[in-house]
Amino acid sequence: MDAKQRCRIAMTGGRPDRVPVLPQICPPHAIRAAGLPYRDTIVDRLRHPEKYDRLVADCAVNYGVDGFRVWMGSNAQLIEWRENAAYAIEPATGRPTGIVDFEGGGGVLTLPEKRRRLGNADIDALEIPALEALQDSEPLRPVRAAVETYGARLCIVGVPPTFTVETLCHTQGMEATLMDIVERPEFVRRWTERKAEISIRQAQAMARLGVDAFYIGETFGQFLSPEDFRALCLPYFQEFVSALRPTGKSIYLHMCGRITHLLDAIAETGVDCIEPLDELGGTRVREVKERLGGHMALMGGVRTDILAHGSLAEVEGDCRRCLREAAAGGGYILAAGDMLPTETDPAKVRAMVRIAAEEGRYAE
Repeated sequence: MDAKQRCRIAMTGGRPDRVPVLPQICPPHAIRAAGLPYRDTIVDRLRHPEKYDRLVADCAVNYGVDGFRVWMGSNAQLIEWRENAAYAIEPATGRPTGIVDFEGGGGVLTLPEKRRRLGNADIDALEIPALEALQDSEPLRPVRAAVETYGARLCIVGVPPTFTVETLCHTQGMEATLMDIVERPEFVRRWTERKAEISIRQAQAMARLGVDAFYIGETFGQFLSPEDFRALCLPYFQEFVSALRPTGKSIYLHMCGRITHLLDAIAETGVDCIEPLDELGGTRVREVKERLGGHMALMGGVRTDILAHGSLAEVEGDCRRCLREAAAGGGYILAAGDMLPTETDPAKVRAMVRIAAEEGRYAE
């Protein structure tokens, strides 16, 4: 059985030949694993994103995992070093608009003084792209390259742009977004509806290119009440699933942090799989298996603090714990309990692969 089949069967609740391994490899970890100068490469990637399309893919292949995620291409940014920090610069004014996030995902965080409250005009300015125009567009070049190069043997997970509440945080900040949930819920719904339409269109283009699955997510969800999640997120996740289900691609939902208070609503999204089972954040693998195991597959659970700072033996032990707690009956994929920490020793990722190969059998 090849990696594509293995992931597809597990992600839809089945029992392949063994538990697949699909850690969330993001560029910062791939840069470390490749032995590249970390901060300089982060900056160079923002300046020249086209040079780094294969960075994550090559890392995944070197580890021998069963697949990897691929994002839509980003635009080149003007980045300048100022003292010991790197800033995104507005070309017209030469003023900083954001600071490079070396501690997180390697992107650019909007400076607090550049945050602004969004309004209806911002919604009206969001254009829904034509599917035919997207097909051959530059932003989809990384997806095309991933499918053409690795699609015959690995599971390629397409990551369309996020479309729920967290997108407001990127521009407004968390405090303003929390206020909007209370004071302007209709605006939040209208914003999310338009962003969902855009994301669906982009995902449909990815499906035509041949990705095997989709990642959708809401990292802000852990801060929402069940009532707010049902009002502001659930309908749009359901809309995405309904629109993409005819493609035959698997869909999994990423919600990190503590989400046990949302599990009943998550079961209604229609997704095939939930991840990352953030043990460190308070989402227990055993509990999710008990509550959702009959509704959807599970992915993740290996503690990120152990991956970052624990011993190899501790990583192996935590992988075995996840297998015990989640693999019974099928529908489980071994992965980290969130993004693979940047500083994770490659030997620990290879240990995940080895444990899955040697011990990753699905109990009855």
